Amino acid sequence: MTDKDPATPKQMLFFGAVAAAAGVYFLLVGAGLLPVPGGPSNLHGPLWIVLCVGLAFFLAGAALLIQVIGHANASGDLPADAPGWMRVIQYVMGVAIFAAFAVIGSWVAFGSGEREFSGSFLFFDAQTNAAIGRTAFGIGAIIAWLCTIGFAVIGARKLIGRSK
Repeated sequence: MTDKDPATPKQMLFFGAVAAAAGVYFLLVGAGLLPVPGGPSNLHGPLWIVLCVGLAFFLAGAALLIQVIGHANASGDLPADAPGWMRVIQYVMGVAIFAAFAVIGSWVAFGSGEREFSGSFLFFDAQTNAAIGRTAFGIGAIIAWLCTIGFAVIGARKLIGRSK
């Protein structure tokens, strides 16, 4: 296995801008300001789920931009002399990204209505596929919520520890 070089600031700016732009697009679709691609019949969930997707993409892009502006290291940690507001924004964006993923997974697993799951290994009937899919998303949602809580607690402790 070869070691990978960390992304350059130019690469991070590019990928951050692309992710943020994709997020803005999904936010506009989710807000009803742009049409759903393929029409409303192509939407298989509520528009607020599209908003969550847009928020996750936008914040991920913005997080990359914050890392470039703040001169973060390869693991995303800002230097000791970075402004406090930048750390708070980075923290809030991280919690929001985790929460957006958790909300999406929770809706798939526990939301009302039918779900369709398909794939090369899901050769059962539709009800069994839905039960397997919902179970998998339920486990993923629980993990995502635990990660959200863990990230929030650890991040808050770091922020509070720095302010003392």
